[in-house]
Amino acid sequence: MPSTKYTKKEVIYVDPLHTAKTLVLVYLSFSVPVVLLALFVAFIRDGELPGFTVISALVLNALVGFGLLWLACKVYNWVADRFGGIEVAIKETTVTEIKKPSAQD
Repeated sequence: MPSTKYTKKEVIYVDPLHTAKTLVLVYLSFSVPVVLLALFVAFIRDGELPGFTVISALVLNALVGFGLLWLACKVYNWVADRFGGIEVAIKETTVTEIKKPSAQD
């Protein structure tokens, strides 16, 4: 544990819809290159690849990713309700103003 003063908090609920919408974008940033690589290998092997295959693979990847993330949130909420959620340590910090770079910078 950190040596500075901190507050322990417990995550007892995550909103499945909001969390899945957010995390599916992170998931897609890693999985789309893998799907595209698999489609490229299929193209090299077969010599052709219908556009429908490419579009359906990407859409299915997004839908499956969203669905699995939504389900994971539901399972987490069930487990957190019965056994307790994830504990995190939160430290108070001072707020500093972030200066946006100007056009001259």
